[in-house]
Amino acid sequence: PDRDLPITIGLSCEKRNVPMARYLPIGIDEFDELRTLPSGLYVDKTELVAALASALLGHTPQLFLARPRRFGKTLLVSTLQALFQGEQALFAGTWLGQNGHWDWRGQRYPVLRLDMDLRDVRSRSDLEAHLASRLARKARQAGVAVDRAQRPAPLLEELIEALYAKHGRRLVVLVDEYDTPITENMDRPDALDDIQSVMRAVYGTFKGSRRYLRCTFMTGITRIALAGLFSGANHFKDISFASQFNALLGFTQDEVWNTPDLAADCAQSAARLDCAPEEFAELLRGYYNGYQFSAKDEAVYNLYSLALCLETLRGGDADNARWRKNHLPNGWAQSGTPALLFRLWQTGRFATDLAADDEANADALSALQKMELDIACPDRDALLYHAGYLTLTPSLALDFPNQEVRLAFRNSAARWQRGAVRAWHEAERAAGHPGGSPIRDALRAGDAPALQAHIHHLMQQFPYPGRALPAQAKSIYHYEMHYRGILFSVLWALGLPIQIEGATARGRTDIVIQEDHQICVLECKVNASSVAALRQVWDKGYVDPYCLLGKPVIAFGLNFDTRLRTITDIAKHELGVYDPDTQRWRAEPFGDRCALTQLSQMSDDRRAEIIYGESES
Repeated sequence: PDRDLPITIGLSCEKRNVPMARYLPIGIDEFDELRTLPSGLYVDKTELVAALASALLGHTPQLFLARPRRFGKTLLVSTLQALFQGEQALFAGTWLGQNGHWDWRGQRYPVLRLDMDLRDVRSRSDLEAHLASRLARKARQAGVAVDRAQRPAPLLEELIEALYAKHGRRLVVLVDEYDTPITENMDRPDALDDIQSVMRAVYGTFKGSRRYLRCTFMTGITRIALAGLFSGANHFKDISFASQFNALLGFTQDEVWNTPDLAADCAQSAARLDCAPEEFAELLRGYYNGYQFSAKDEAVYNLYSLALCLETLRGGDADNARWRKNHLPNGWAQSGTPALLFRLWQTGRFATDLAADDEANADALSALQKMELDIACPDRDALLYHAGYLTLTPSLALDFPNQEVRLAFRNSAARWQRGAVRAWHEAERAAGHPGGSPIRDALRAGDAPALQAHIHHLMQQFPYPGRALPAQAKSIYHYEMHYRGILFSVLWALGLPIQIEGATARGRTDIVIQEDHQICVLECKVNASSVAALRQVWDKGYVDPYCLLGKPVIAFGLNFDTRLRTITDIAKHELGVYDPDTQRWRAEPFGDRCALTQLSQMSDDRRAEIIYGESES
């Protein structure tokens, strides 16, 4: 699992020596089906599963584990179900199936497994109807009678008591995706309170039924809803950040290459890509590895992404396989999009982001553990972490886990941004401004306050990656790229003749708009000042390429603030038309200056003294 050490793999890369290996089944998350599938491959995690089960049967009978989607939470719940039900045959050949590792008779219990993956509920009545239906079906399958007419909470309580009476032994309760009805409605405050109320009543049943329960294990994607659903008397111990269980879900680098069938499949894929196994190992690690869930410096793969990659490489023909080296499949990203995150961004219902403070981001693990989670106003970066778009690094900061997620998030953000531009454009048209005329008119008129007001309004429509994406925003330059990209998208949508990062003799202009009657030059700054941006336009001669076109030029300096996440000030100067005879613009900024040709011949210190009105020192 050490990220920086080279991998040594003792498998031949020659195609004739690589046997056709069994592969990781995609979409199979039931332990019994996986273990009985002839062609299926199982990476043995049962030693950690046994440690988890022992903790549940010991002094911590109520445990909670959060992991991102597609990380095998349902498979873990299914494995625990088979273990507690004593299905010993399914564990043959595993660590747990060896003699003496588990008491198959004494540690056998009736199991109540609840799947809370309800994604289409939008009201209290919908949720109660779905829950009641599922609980009644559980009762029928177990052969016990319950009153179907009851609400979900008393119905669950009656089901627990009936199962205890039937088996004469306390139950093990396993809850999968406990938070789905809540997270799917986080952007709907009108329904969120009612849905939380129903879920709180259902989970409160575990407290009243403790005498019938041996232990309870719960999984979900986020910790966001956990604090609001359980009181202190019904407390679940959260092991989401426990180093002992860091690799409980997901595969370590050692597991990938020390599991013979999986290593053989990797070697087969390396051969198809015509690269050495060591090179392929590094390729996989950079693209799919990198998740870390505790202070333990141990990175894991998303198993779904890895399985889909190997299956794709196995199924491709040899002639088209090589291009895959630079175009590995984005399986995890394509299985779902962060649409909810962007919708929340638009509503503004995010608390101050965890990583906005460099000091907090220096130890994001401590901040995540201590955070008071509020479902009504969740922390942006905490939600990105639990959703799988950010992870802990060895230095315990937050970053993208790997290349797959980095590319997927940027592409999703770009698609959402384009959609927001279209929505804004349609709203402007509906309000009687064809073509989005307020921004266009403000540019043409040189109306800086109006332009600032409209850009500020526009900025509220966009999700902001910012410090949540440290791999993307490592410098002010990356922030400038973000803001400049938004402006370009909007101005382009207005149909304006726009050029971005046009090269000049002494630099690159951020944005230039050349219309028939005038030219606008825009320079963006971040955490600086609009005047500094305007000075850069003049000092670096960004207006010089347009001096002989005979059109008036307006220069705009725009300043954005990374904490306020919007534009804060605009400076503008109307240079007018350039006079070739005097080699001057009609109105030059920053006082009376020499002609550009003379200015370019001066020393840097003298030129700065003239431009800024004071010496460099």
